[in-house]
Amino acid sequence: MNRPLRTLALSLVLLAATLPGLAAEPDYAAWTGLLETYYSPQNGMDYQGLRKNDLATLTKLAGDLSKVDVGALARNEQLAFWINLYNISTVKLICDNYPTKSIRDLSTDPIVRLNVFKKEIVPQGGKMMSLNDVENIKIREGFKDPRIHFAINCAAKSCPPMRREAFTGARVNEQLDDQARVFFAGPGGAKITRSGSKATLTVTKVMDWFDDDFDDWGGGVVAFTKKFLAPDKRAQLDGAKVSLSYYEYNWDLNDWKR
Repeated sequence: MNRPLRTLALSLVLLAATLPGLAAEPDYAAWTGLLETYYSPQNGMDYQGLRKNDLATLTKLAGDLSKVDVGALARNEQLAFWINLYNISTVKLICDNYPTKSIRDLSTDPIVRLNVFKKEIVPQGGKMMSLNDVENIKIREGFKDPRIHFAINCAAKSCPPMRREAFTGARVNEQLDDQARVFFAGPGGAKITRSGSKATLTVTKVMDWFDDDFDDWGGGVVAFTKKFLAPDKRAQLDGAKVSLSYYEYNWDLNDWKR
């Protein structure tokens, strides 16, 4: 290669290195390994086993993610990153404070017991963030996608189960669709009671708390739910006047004690 071409090639490499969306996606293999070892969607997380055997792995993973330049990732990779970071940070919070009966017991507010989500416990990009910051600013406002409510997990029994693999930029849309389908097909998913032209759709309380997300970004709770229902369940809602009902939320820790 002659000198002008070498100079051009070097310039292109340097330019590519400065462009957003071209950084390598973080390696989430350790997180997938922890989920496969300690997590069951039906039973919850084996926090005791994880804390005893692999807390160092979880701590190193959180530390590695704290150094990631998220802005240099492609957009889908950013979404996958924030979902993974939320779940990893929540699991680490529980392991660091285990045993506890509920994540709410880690709050200092004795009434509502939810300010645990406001504590700045998540290091990222040289700053400390709260779980609320990750969920509400980075994920909800950043991506405006109601499917995320079936991907992030707040360590409560009524929270939609985590996926037993890390989210990745290449597959995040497929993974989010699958999360919603699996959740609505499960025992705490969608229950339909129909009488004549009327039907009652019972779903997770999360869809009540964040109903604006489903209205603004998902066509409404009913339309969003129908999109991910199995055909036989979806048919029970067709042509019906649908009213909504919500399951009572269980804040007990999703603790799988082996």
